[in-house]
Amino acid sequence: MTLPSWLDNEAQQVVDEITQQIRDEIHLDPNINYQTYPNPADAMLAAAADLTQKIEARQQDYVDRDRYMSGDKYSSTSAKTISQGREWYVDQVLYQINEQYGGAAGMINDKINEEFGDSANDVREANKDGADLLKEAISFPIGLTMMAQHVQDDGTKYGVDELGYWDEEVTLGVDMEPDYLYEKSDDGKKLINLGVQNVCFFGPTGIPVLPQPNYMVQFNSWMINVEGRMNEFTLIDADNEVHPNPVFGHEAQIYKRKIETVYDTATNLPIGLNQPIKFKFDTGTFIAVPPFGKSIGDRDGYNNPELIFGETSSEYGKL
Repeated sequence: MTLPSWLDNEAQQVVDEITQQIRDEIHLDPNINYQTYPNPADAMLAAAADLTQKIEARQQDYVDRDRYMSGDKYSSTSAKTISQGREWYVDQVLYQINEQYGGAAGMINDKINEEFGDSANDVREANKDGADLLKEAISFPIGLTMMAQHVQDDGTKYGVDELGYWDEEVTLGVDMEPDYLYEKSDDGKKLINLGVQNVCFFGPTGIPVLPQPNYMVQFNSWMINVEGRMNEFTLIDADNEVHPNPVFGHEAQIYKRKIETVYDTATNLPIGLNQPIKFKFDTGTFIAVPPFGKSIGDRDGYNNPELIFGETSSEYGKL
């Protein structure tokens, strides 16, 4: 069968016209981001559902069938060919969105399972918890208000008529030294270098999970090992009622742990030394981003799994 000479040009014009319309009118929901979907595989599926819903809502406009109709019939054989070509292309766009984004989601989950092994679900949960914390807008030392309750060994609460029953609202604030990532200095603030080992699995620029021309998306994952210490740690219960105050009603109850010698209050003799709170843990992270803007990898950097742990620059010395 010999195709008419005009068909290629008309088909290309149809594709270009619909593609431009979609680019101008269809925009991904800004809520589909790391905070809402810390696992990029979930973000891919959410993006597919969002784009599909929006394109389907405008599908009849993109097909624009009435342009090629005269009454209830096509204006001509050529008009029918072009109209059905438009229908096919919009259907193909919808198919490719679900096929490619769904395939990318499956590939990402497979890579996470492959690289993190038995820890994959723990890493996913850690990323989710981190994103949830960012959304909660917790402020310290103003504190986080929660309900404290007396529970039994199996975790169940005592009944209100039982002797062991109590509950109260507490507002907990936390402070530490050195301050999380920064400490004070004469010239302002300087970064505290916690002990961090960052191992990139797929090289500095990651791997593509969505091919061109669909705005290629790159995926990367890292294994992160962290260690550090808190030289001073303070926990404040601002709602505590057991310390009455004639003006304010009550005073905060404060627990403070810091590096110092502990003395016997009766003999004033040293009986021990408080040690700093030390921590060490392994976790991981993963992300998928488009190639424009800031990349997910430092193209001029390096991947060094033997990176030596950093040291704090605080007055208390090394980790």
